Amino acid sequence: MTMMKKRLVLHLFPPIPNSYSFTPFGLKTESFLRINKIHYEKCYTTSFGNNGTIPFLRISNGDQDVKSDHFEEISDSNQIIARLLKDTDFDTSQCEENITKEQKAIAHSCLRMLEEHTAQTGFYYRYFHHMPTFCEVTQLRERAFMGDTSRIGNFIFKMFSKGMVKAWEKKAKVRGFLRYSNPDVVWAMACEDLQALEDLLASNQDQNLFFGRSNPGVLDCTVFGHLSQFLYIAMDFPQKTYLKENCPCLLRFMEHFKESYFPDWNTLCERQPNEGLDPDSLRMQALQTKMKRKALRAVAVMVAVGAVGYHTLGSPFSRQGW
Repeated sequence: MTMMKKRLVLHLFPPIPNSYSFTPFGLKTESFLRINKIHYEKCYTTSFGNNGTIPFLRISNGDQDVKSDHFEEISDSNQIIARLLKDTDFDTSQCEENITKEQKAIAHSCLRMLEEHTAQTGFYYRYFHHMPTFCEVTQLRERAFMGDTSRIGNFIFKMFSKGMVKAWEKKAKVRGFLRYSNPDVVWAMACEDLQALEDLLASNQDQNLFFGRSNPGVLDCTVFGHLSQFLYIAMDFPQKTYLKENCPCLLRFMEHFKESYFPDWNTLCERQPNEGLDPDSLRMQALQTKMKRKALRAVAVMVAVGAVGYHTLGSPFSRQGW
């Protein structure tokens, strides 16, 4: 393992059944840490980083107290990986060893395709078209938001589940998905992306990793993170059907990568506490205070309205002769 000169804490959504993570970007980042044998700790949370995203990484001195406020925070999976590739405290040389400029260009193009198109079609499917099913199969209320044990978590889940549908209606319109009279057109375009990856992987004699390399790189982590969403979440994604019927190389790649770098997969899928909902945390105390203030304001408004009504109309009982 790499010598721990710095302390890394990766902040991720709490795990869900089967697919471990419901964000491909979190799994991509954790994959990068694992393939490079970089020591890291995890914090499962639904509290977002400074730029409003998950995952995010906090780097501090190795001997620093865990509760210290002195840390560097990096948000966005691509920014995290770029930062670690440049940090001499971590040996990431094998990750880019013997990779050509042409292969780097292809990997970059595939990454953008996956993150800006393929993954977006998956989000469109699960958030806009099938949000109730997605919440059910991932046990999102219980696993991510602790809604079965936390009143605030249950409230946040309700806001999240409703908000994502509305948000994705806007995103789908902006991305052009709603132009098509039938969403099957969108799924077909996503399957073309998958076929391109299948062809790229199949073009090498050694098909365990992309470009026939002996060590995985950023593209391998990216593909694993994104395809895990289609293959391991228990939903009938059209992309899943296409993968199983037309992409044998990608299926072998996924199993090889999971067995090699996530041998503890089943354990990882077990329920974990959401540290962002810890009632003793400063964030939760502030949120509870805010909710109490809103409740008091609502009561005050109701009392005020009732008083105005009483003085304007008089007692309803006296008017009815009761």
